[in-house]
Amino acid sequence: MLNRRLVLIRHAKSAYPAGVGDHERPLSARGIADAGALRKWPPLRGLFSGEVAVLVSSAKRTQDSWALIGGADCPPHRTEPLLYEAAPRVLLALINTTAPATETLIIVAHNPGLEDLASMIVRNRESTAFVQLDSKFPTCAVAVFEVIDFANVNEGNALLTQFVVPRG
Repeated sequence: MLNRRLVLIRHAKSAYPAGVGDHERPLSARGIADAGALRKWPPLRGLFSGEVAVLVSSAKRTQDSWALIGGADCPPHRTEPLLYEAAPRVLLALINTTAPATETLIIVAHNPGLEDLASMIVRNRESTAFVQLDSKFPTCAVAVFEVIDFANVNEGNALLTQFVVPRG
């Protein structure tokens, strides 16, 4: 029985100001608008029910994205430095060590790791959601998976239920 949700969110579009390192890049105007659009996505609030864990990369653009997407009523998050530029296997290790009581795990991070992880764990490759995800995992995109438990998430065993790319 699939009773856990894994939510992968790519940070909103960032700006590239001169003299600012990659880790400290802020959101662009489009990124701010897109994060606001995601905040208004009706299914989002449903993801905040039950035992929720939120892991956010230490990069400024991911922290700012989560602040805008989650808002004041979002679950507390943990800043996870390992998410910055994480390869799929690093992301998978973080997922696999999630507390068993957690019902929903939300990860806010970066490409190419998120896109590669999503493609690796999805089992329903014929779904419309996967066809969209497989073509591109753009900024501010959200992939929602159902899994049996987090400890056993691995290649080809997560059911992709939604893939959304909000634009503000």
